[in-house]
Amino acid sequence: MKRTAILFDIDGTLLYARGVGRAAFGSAFEGAYGRPYPDVAGLTFVGATDTAVVRDMAAACGLASTPAQEEHFFSLLSRQIEDALAQSRPHLYPGVPELTASLRRRGHTLGLVTGNVRATAWSKLRHAGLDRAFEFGAYGDDHPLRPEIARLSIARCPPDARPRVLVGDTPLDVQAARANGLAAVAVATGWVEAAELEAAGADLVLPDFSDTDTCIARIEALFAAGAPQ
Repeated sequence: MKRTAILFDIDGTLLYARGVGRAAFGSAFEGAYGRPYPDVAGLTFVGATDTAVVRDMAAACGLASTPAQEEHFFSLLSRQIEDALAQSRPHLYPGVPELTASLRRRGHTLGLVTGNVRATAWSKLRHAGLDRAFEFGAYGDDHPLRPEIARLSIARCPPDARPRVLVGDTPLDVQAARANGLAAVAVATGWVEAAELEAAGADLVLPDFSDTDTCIARIEALFAAGAPQ
């Protein structure tokens, strides 16, 4: 019998990186594209992917965004975020270490569906002490659209596991789950209220993961119920 695979978003779901990404985006953009971005404070990251954000930044400046420039940008971005996290570790949301450890003890495998580029995703997890909890994933430098990132993560799932659930903190995570036949669990630890997550069609909305046993019971109940319909 196959293990169940549970896919997790990172920012807003597992941890808060204390805003280090915004400054890094501005600095990396100037380094890769040769001009400062005029409105770094106005960038929106909720549910976004790093590829989509940098392409929108380039378009707003009237610039083409070539694969070489994007690769340069991602390299600069990941190094700057790594340096910032070394000075200020991410904030873990309540119950996250206990939840991931308990799910693994119960035989589940954990994967990632994140808008972060691969290097930044693992840097955040490593500095938060969560890197050993996850076995596979897909990232913001794989594709600009979150449903496609989820599809890639499913394709990378170990052959002895079956993806069943995607856990995130935005309506875009819910949409990605729905687009790929996964149950959608939303947690209101990020920047989206629980009512909006419910309206987006999440199968389960949690305030946080502080009550580990209850959270696991409710997530595993989705398997028994066969969600989504």
